[in-house]
Amino acid sequence: MFYISKVSPFIFVFALVNLLLSLVVKAFDKDLKFFLVVLVFGFIGNTLLGAMYQIIPNSQNRKLSFPQLSYIVFGLLLLSFLLFYTGRYDVASLLLASSYSLFFFHSLFNVKNWMPVTVKFLGVSALYLALSSLFLALHLHTGIVSLQLAVHTLTVGSMLNAVYGVELAWIPMLLMETLNVRRAQKLFYGKQISTLLLLVSFFLLDYRLIALASILEFGISLYFIYLLYKLLSQRRMPSPLPYVVRAFFVALVFLPVGLLLGVFSASHPGVLPEVFRLHMDFLVYGFTTFTIFGGMSHLFPRIMWNWKFASRKEGNVPTINELIDEQGFPVFLERSVATFMLFLVVDSLFYPLNKLSSLVYLFILFSFFKVTFLHFLKRVREV
Repeated sequence: MFYISKVSPFIFVFALVNLLLSLVVKAFDKDLKFFLVVLVFGFIGNTLLGAMYQIIPNSQNRKLSFPQLSYIVFGLLLLSFLLFYTGRYDVASLLLASSYSLFFFHSLFNVKNWMPVTVKFLGVSALYLALSSLFLALHLHTGIVSLQLAVHTLTVGSMLNAVYGVELAWIPMLLMETLNVRRAQKLFYGKQISTLLLLVSFFLLDYRLIALASILEFGISLYFIYLLYKLLSQRRMPSPLPYVVRAFFVALVFLPVGLLLGVFSASHPGVLPEVFRLHMDFLVYGFTTFTIFGGMSHLFPRIMWNWKFASRKEGNVPTINELIDEQGFPVFLERSVATFMLFLVVDSLFYPLNKLSSLVYLFILFSFFKVTFLHFLKRVREV
């Protein structure tokens, strides 16, 4: 790993804190706006920011220029969420927009080669991340744009672009297979059309147009899954799948289901509250979270190893693989998928029984913390 982002591990931990907080809000609070800010911006947005601070410089084979700016971005991020937690939405939203916008220009400054399709996906993802925070600030200050626009700019715009881009780079590398670049380029341009159409429809709040755009987004997701299937089917060596790839494939099961629920809720606004909850469960607590678990378990140990051990010439230096619980992670995935199914069942119950779903999901979160962070701390302590 050529460049190490020392701010990324702290952003990852802060993002997981927001995931935990979202479960608390889900169980005890009815403030939907605060819940979405904590879950979508606090968890997903911050994870994307931390990951791209690590991935973008390495995609360019160069160090991050002006790395001090990343600490300013993180400082603004922390301050903005502290204000969100205390109900100061007006100031908090401006600080968040400043943080995400500064990150966008900082990352943009470091990109010199736009040819790889992964870099294109990540560049667009960084743009949508900044736009989502600006839309959130506009919604909270003026109300001229909807909260749905801000949320979907981050999820459909930033998050899906980042996931598609990163997985099209990581999965071929981990499987030691060659990606069909022409098809990947088609996916990129198709994704930009579907995303733009969806965001325009949310700006207009035209539910028929939202349903149409959601169908197109669903088709793009199927094409992405098809590209990964082709990679898997052409494997020459039938060895066990790397644990990261397993996590990505498990997460992909929830993506089309969540998008179809979005299509249904847009075409049948009368059932929106009930279907919205399942739509959120499949796409955020399912697809997004399991994808982040896979990506974070891959990045975190490698960042920490290069940071703490790569320059050591004396003493006991563990290998990177020793910092990763490669045997425990597949077990975590199996148990977590079963627990997630239980979470979906409980969350579909009537009030107040559905509030117990947060307790169910806590098992998944704490299991991930144990298999990733506690295992790392244990191995470092042994060294």
